[in-house]
Amino acid sequence: MSKDNINDTEAGPAVPEGQKDSLSSFVATLASFSGDLSSLTCPSFLLSSVSLLEYSQYWGDHPKLFASISKGQTPEERLLNTTRWFISTLFGSYSSRSTTAGMEKKPYNPVLGEQYFAQWTGDEETGDTVLKAEQVSHHPPIMGFHLENKKAGVILEGHCGQKSRFAMPAGIDVSQTGHAIVTVPQFNEHYLITLPNLNIRGMVTGRPSVELSGTTYIVSSAGLLTTIEYSTKGYFSGERHSFKATLKPIDGASAFYTAQGVWSGVSNFTNVKTNATSLFFDSDADKSVAPELKPQAEMGDMESHKLWSQVTKAINTKDYATASRVKAQIEDAQRTLAKARKEKGETQADALQVFDLVSEDNDETGKAFQQLKSKLVAAVGNKALKEDDTKPHWRLRQ
Repeated sequence: MSKDNINDTEAGPAVPEGQKDSLSSFVATLASFSGDLSSLTCPSFLLSSVSLLEYSQYWGDHPKLFASISKGQTPEERLLNTTRWFISTLFGSYSSRSTTAGMEKKPYNPVLGEQYFAQWTGDEETGDTVLKAEQVSHHPPIMGFHLENKKAGVILEGHCGQKSRFAMPAGIDVSQTGHAIVTVPQFNEHYLITLPNLNIRGMVTGRPSVELSGTTYIVSSAGLLTTIEYSTKGYFSGERHSFKATLKPIDGASAFYTAQGVWSGVSNFTNVKTNATSLFFDSDADKSVAPELKPQAEMGDMESHKLWSQVTKAINTKDYATASRVKAQIEDAQRTLAKARKEKGETQADALQVFDLVSEDNDETGKAFQQLKSKLVAAVGNKALKEDDTKPHWRLRQ
């Protein structure tokens, strides 16, 4: 198996020669477009050479922290471990590409049924961590993911979609729909995790970057709640990418832990009872672990690396005309398949091979979601969770 690092490593000029008119036209289209921007075609030089589905690998960036969730001796310690692991996923998800390449690029829109599989081989203490992901919906675009470490007894399940809109003067605001649920069977505990808002800025200069804003929550079935506030202007620490987390009983009692700092750098946490402060997470010292992938020759046709290989090759060689042409061919083929499904009376769920569409009323994790959602909404209001109107759920096919 090969190691996979999906970050672009060549910064290069912000806008390649010959592409400035394309950028200007795209920004003008953004400004005049009404509705969700996901349907717009992005200039090829702003495309990342990976599929958005591959971003699911960031949940597993720190497999030891993921495995540590079940090692907490108390519900409070397990919530702290869950919060630390979640913060550790943010750098890879939202900042690593800007750090290495100097800019954020738009990933390919995954096609329905597209798949991504990865593994992190651990030591005897940690165990292996396995990721399975699939694009479970194209309209609206939603990915399903399942991350599991059997030895540690920690499971992550969930789905994520994006709704984007133009933001003055020349940016994009992305509202992430969906959620993640961590299950720790040993303690019969579940943790519902909500997803942050994204603010993409720098479109005019051709060097987009991502900031997080708003508030996310981690609510545990043990009656505990983490509230994480994000600042785009360094309100908490004087630096960009800052956050402040408060861990407390959901019934409103006093906090037992707090954490704050920079989610793309160093943060510390404080035990409120003892007033002792320690390192929470350091993205520079605790580097992400690249996942292991099968050789491309052994991949199925719907696996991301194989599906988009010709587009990726063209982008990496700066052959943007070929990249646009091959990308359009893939997308046109998907439209043909969608038309055929409609004529047969089939749904998007009929195209899936890895995940099943389930009713939350008949699914154990779905029932846990309902209970945790009710607790969260009662504590902080309906703003806490953004779900698609149909509130679908997908689970790994058994």
